[in-house]
Amino acid sequence: MDPLVLAAAAFAALWVLVWLVFRGRKGKLQVYPLLLIVRSGVSLEPYSGGPLSRLLSWVGWLSVAIFLVAMVAFYVLIVELIRARYFSGETLPGGAQPGLVPLIPGVTVPLDANLFFILVAVGLAIVVHEAAHALIARASGVKVKDFGLLLLAFIPGAFVEPDEDSLRKAPLASRLKIYSGGVMGNLILAFLAFLLLTTLVSTASSQVIIHEVLENSPASDAGIKPGMIIVEVEGSQVKTIEEFTAALEKLGVKDRGKSVTFNLKVIYEGEELELKVFKPEGRDKIGVTVVQVFEFGLGGGLLIPLLMALFMINLALALINAAPIFLPTPMGALVTDGGHFLGDLIARLGGEDAKRVVTPLVGVVTLAMVVSLLTIFPIRIVP
Repeated sequence: MDPLVLAAAAFAALWVLVWLVFRGRKGKLQVYPLLLIVRSGVSLEPYSGGPLSRLLSWVGWLSVAIFLVAMVAFYVLIVELIRARYFSGETLPGGAQPGLVPLIPGVTVPLDANLFFILVAVGLAIVVHEAAHALIARASGVKVKDFGLLLLAFIPGAFVEPDEDSLRKAPLASRLKIYSGGVMGNLILAFLAFLLLTTLVSTASSQVIIHEVLENSPASDAGIKPGMIIVEVEGSQVKTIEEFTAALEKLGVKDRGKSVTFNLKVIYEGEELELKVFKPEGRDKIGVTVVQVFEFGLGGGLLIPLLMALFMINLALALINAAPIFLPTPMGALVTDGGHFLGDLIARLGGEDAKRVVTPLVGVVTLAMVVSLLTIFPIRIVP
């Protein structure tokens, strides 16, 4: 039997067993199908003034500005992906269409070290997101009723429950700050991960390795194979993906109206080889995907993929949460921070009736755009 099928069956059986034993709510533990919630049972009162409260209040205004930029960035990204996918007919190496890649273990995320690092990054991203909400809420005079940890199928996370009554009565500015806090927290973590990643990468040596070769492509015709280490492109030394793509662009490989022939020096199974690649007119790619492998010790080898995952997951989570998405379910609508943000603004400008009409409409349309762009493509941070 397929190992993936066995793993899925074992996973499903484990969840059925957990649900049968702990189903419903038992004290601080709640178990539903594919959802486990552990509540702290601790409430946090609002900050009673002081320097910390004032500082967080100003941070809240900054988070609103960052939130609005993230919302605009989300729609710019969506429009660009729609253009590339439906109007330009662009494809990614490997034949996949441009789009948004969902995290599906065994399908888009290999069942190896990639899954481990991504799940750790998801857990940390959600904890930071919810902690930022809680800090801004308390500084805005809103009580945190409860908080805790959760497990949605295989995805770890956290949650914060503000007191609904005090949140509803809070001024609009306070509510907007609270909604914005999580996105700001994720973007700060993404920035810190990127900063540390670039610092580590700048001190390490690297190699560019062929990962995949498309059939019937200029690369396959030239004898290029997965696992080859790229050394030079037409005499230009290659150590990074940027150097590789820059060398191809300089030769005119991306020009569909031009045929290009160039030499590619590689190392394969310990032997240095020189291959001649011919890119004919009508193509703008040679048909390979590459990965950049850095030479680190054990500590760096573990830290680099974790930082890459933290950057990627936090950036994605910030953009998705900044978008006003509205998902109707039998148990009630699931609304992103962007949905709450937009809804409260519309209520102030046009009243509650306008909010009840416009927010779901914008949210469902945005959700439809996201769903239309879903694409299945492997996510690998560990080659």
